[in-house]
Amino acid sequence: MKSNQGGAKFSLVVVSVIVLGVSAWFNQANASELPVQKNVISQS
Repeated sequence: MKSNQGGAKFSLVVVSVIVLGVSAWFNQANASELPVQKNVISQS
């Protein structure tokens, strides 16, 4: 059970890193087109 839980945690970390990476890339893509929208997101 412990090894399975460790694998699940590792998978969750990997998925989280991928999601954050895609989110950062998406935000940069939007920033190049809509810099004002990025400023609003940064403040919240």
